[in-house]
Amino acid sequence: MTTEIGQVLTAAPARRGFAVTVADLRCRYTRDGLRTLSGKIADRLRSTLYSTGEVVVLKKDLGQITKMEFSEALRIEELDGRHLPALYEFNRQRCFSKADARAAAALERGYRGYVGYVGDELVGYYWWVDAEIEPHHSDIEHYGLDIDLEPGDVYGFDFYLLERHRGDGKSMEFLYKIEAALRDLGYDILWGYVVADNKPARWLYSLRGYRPVKKVASRRLLGWSRPIRTVPS
Repeated sequence: MTTEIGQVLTAAPARRGFAVTVADLRCRYTRDGLRTLSGKIADRLRSTLYSTGEVVVLKKDLGQITKMEFSEALRIEELDGRHLPALYEFNRQRCFSKADARAAAALERGYRGYVGYVGDELVGYYWWVDAEIEPHHSDIEHYGLDIDLEPGDVYGFDFYLLERHRGDGKSMEFLYKIEAALRDLGYDILWGYVVADNKPARWLYSLRGYRPVKKVASRRLLGWSRPIRTVPS
């Protein structure tokens, strides 16, 4: 489960490089304005040169899913190649076309996931792997999460919901439906992580019963990140 609540549900710090396309910059300029865009670029440059951060490893018992009543406005589908055109349009709405290649590569590597729809509009996605697909996902190695996936375990990452769909319970509904789907596939434990200072995402996961296991502090220097401290949560 990796967020920003501007990535509300992608609990992951940026780690995939600074480069963005000209089209994305133009899109972000139109959406955010010059001052906000300039500030974000400066922040990204600083964090690439040097930054420190802390993430919290989360664990969810899929045998203890709290059932909730929803309006059923949101439906999920198992992600596959037929969803890529809608995902590309989704990424254009985010001003993040770089994610197109990442989504296609994830499917080629055998990663699995879910997409969420409201009506005919794709509004969010969620990726996951188990030990057979990839026992040590790159997140686990990169941030020193020290998660060893066992049979019955699943690791969730890159959870993102469009901002205009976050204020009416759809984030909670999306998570609930993903948890139930993974449980129905036979998984027992769902692992993930969230940025320690991402209060909206931590609040969301706590409401869904995710247990903080430990905190991992890391240092990023010239684009390279390494763990510097791990403490029980």
